[in-house]
Amino acid sequence: MSHIFCVIDGMTDPQFEIAEYPALAGMKLASYVDTCQGNEPESLGCILRLLGTRQVPHHLRGYAEALGAGIPVGEQDLVLRGSWFALDEAGRCTVPLSAPQEMRTSADCRYYPLGEYKSLLVFPGLSSQIDRIVTHPPYECVGLCAKSLCPQGSEALRTVFWEWMGTERCLLPWGQSVCAKLAPFPEPAAVVCGTTVVKGIARLLGMHLVDLPQASGDTDTELHEKLQSALCQAEQYPFVLLHINGADEAAHRKDAQEKNTFLHRVEREVLRPLLMSGHRITVVSDHGTDPESGKHLASVQPVFVSDGCIRQNPETTYKQTHRMMVTP
Repeated sequence: MSHIFCVIDGMTDPQFEIAEYPALAGMKLASYVDTCQGNEPESLGCILRLLGTRQVPHHLRGYAEALGAGIPVGEQDLVLRGSWFALDEAGRCTVPLSAPQEMRTSADCRYYPLGEYKSLLVFPGLSSQIDRIVTHPPYECVGLCAKSLCPQGSEALRTVFWEWMGTERCLLPWGQSVCAKLAPFPEPAAVVCGTTVVKGIARLLGMHLVDLPQASGDTDTELHEKLQSALCQAEQYPFVLLHINGADEAAHRKDAQEKNTFLHRVEREVLRPLLMSGHRITVVSDHGTDPESGKHLASVQPVFVSDGCIRQNPETTYKQTHRMMVTP
């Protein structure tokens, strides 16, 4: 029996009701876990803490994204995430916009599109500027004037921001980071995911990363492929991290119905087969994501466990409010 550790990204929110998901409700609610521990509710740090990393480097996200995407980064380089947004007639950020495949700038900067609205920026030799840079996360920027969101602390970064500022679109650089190393995961493990940052986690922790051609990291991901891959890896590794991201993306789009529909798909197509697999199953969210605001939530997250058999009468309910740190 292996341990399949399923992280459903952004699963919970103020309207989340465990009773709506029979397979999940049939599992034992073992505890609640504080995945943020006083830090921002973002997937990289939250997932690393769930996996046992106690000291998460502060400036890591962009570098983890680069690792996940196979983008070369030198030890002295500065890395930022970049999110493209459409602008309205008043120059305010409205909705995410597809990332251009190529961009040019007079600054010393390498640009990499990551699909959808996401991109990465690599500034060679500027890692020493990391502590004085101030940026704005895109999930806080909808409705704000794009020109007021210019990053501070780096002239090269400001140059890129203004050169790529248009009348109909803009790039918001954020998540500044530099190279870092983490202690390897303590046992042989595999990672099944479609999200770049989780691929980066696999490489940071020395875990086997599974190639999934149809995993999009959104609600259109191929869930059957993920399920079969997780079960296959569980025959070879004692620990398998299965990451499912679509609910988080739907909530960022402020689409509560899309989030709910996707979670029900996960319930039918992933959780039910997992619970009948004979493996030890843990289901948890890295953080909540509220479809009303589109923002991450720092609330404690419920941890559901099962020995592979669906329980007919859950011992506890999601409404309970105790806190307990859990090491998977």
